Amino acid sequence: MPAEKPLTVNQLTKYIRRKFRADPYIYQQNFWLQGELTNFRLRSRNQYFSLKDDNADLPDQELYQIDAVMFAREFSSVKFKPENGMKVLVYGHVDVYPNRGSYQFYVSRMEVTGTGSLEIAFRQMYAKLKKEGLFDRPKKIIPPFPRRVAIVTSNDAAVKHDMITTFRRRNPLIQLVFYPTKVQGDDAAPMVAKQIRRVNQDGNFDVLIVARGGGSRADLWTFNEEVVGRAIADSIIPVISSVGHEVDTTIADLAADDREATPTSAAVKASAWLLDDVLAQLQQYQHQLYTGTVNILRQAQTQLDALQNNYVFKQPERLLTQYQQQVDDSKQKLQMAFSNLLADKQGNLQQLQAQLNQNAPRVQLVRDWGKVQHLRSQLAAGLQMNLQKKTGILAGLQQQLQALNPTTILARGYSYVTLKDKVVKKVSQLKPADKVVIHLADGTAEAEIKLIKKDGTNHGNR
Repeated sequence: MPAEKPLTVNQLTKYIRRKFRADPYIYQQNFWLQGELTNFRLRSRNQYFSLKDDNADLPDQELYQIDAVMFAREFSSVKFKPENGMKVLVYGHVDVYPNRGSYQFYVSRMEVTGTGSLEIAFRQMYAKLKKEGLFDRPKKIIPPFPRRVAIVTSNDAAVKHDMITTFRRRNPLIQLVFYPTKVQGDDAAPMVAKQIRRVNQDGNFDVLIVARGGGSRADLWTFNEEVVGRAIADSIIPVISSVGHEVDTTIADLAADDREATPTSAAVKASAWLLDDVLAQLQQYQHQLYTGTVNILRQAQTQLDALQNNYVFKQPERLLTQYQQQVDDSKQKLQMAFSNLLADKQGNLQQLQAQLNQNAPRVQLVRDWGKVQHLRSQLAAGLQMNLQKKTGILAGLQQQLQALNPTTILARGYSYVTLKDKVVKKVSQLKPADKVVIHLADGTAEAEIKLIKKDGTNHGNR
């Protein structure tokens, strides 16, 4: 037996652990450690792996490695998928794991050396979704003249103001519905995806715009998340993505049916047909329809006049001249033959005479004349039916044009106000005692501003 009392494994391990924890450099403060990932296998929660030296100039006996652990909470903030052989920087501290009596590195942050972590994460996500064919799906067509547009964006006043201004300037008839969401932060991606799905559930939208202003790659990372890309790809409604600037490309841009550089350009894309151009096009179609109908009627009248002036209808006896001459020749031949025939051939002669009467040209002419009268009736009925159809189409277009006429809107009880010949859109343009003109369907009325109400505050004429 030794003279001194031996230590237990527990005592020795606790002693070593206290030594580690007393060290101000490796435990009491975190530090960065560089190495190559090895023994990494993706687990559902905590991640266990090793780091080894990646310096090829060191001899083999000096190429060391250290075990490392990264718990689930810290690993959830890693944007890329770690792989064996990847050179990384890890941030954390060293401590002893007493159950195995070994020391290991406790990681709180992980980044890729050289190429940034976000770039690696983007490439991995792009490769994954590209392999699934998510970016190769047929792109839906953005309608040039939508009725309702849904916009998923933040409550950023600048973005909303720019888009509203652009839509009102190009086509004020388009109805805009905003679906507010966070566009930055750890919980932003699920909120964006939820709002995209909500737009599709609400339905009755022609276009969906996903918009966000500019920022750094980290600021735009919400739109590189898998859940956002899949929500856009699954959208039944055509999607326009306008995230960041022209140089920024996100997973949302690749999954969308159309990508625009800014929210303003997205609004221009969604309102490709200006209201004034549509009205001008309708007028052009109306003129073409009228001109086409007139030309068809003129051609039909010309054909009818040509038929009526044809000699067949004016001098039908001219058709009989040749036939009459042939009949005379045949009659003469018959008479000469009859004089040489015996009495027993009299019956044959009568039979031939009856056949000749049945095939007379006049009888044939009567039948043909009946056919001509029938064709004339069909022609007149067809022209009348075509005219009625074209007239109905023209009336429908006139009704649509009338519905878009601003005076029609005034006739329904709406009005607008002008101050010094300028349309008043906001109360901030007015002050007490201003003289304004109210425009109604049947005229105008002058009024004086007595009281202004804005955000619960009254500004009266005091």
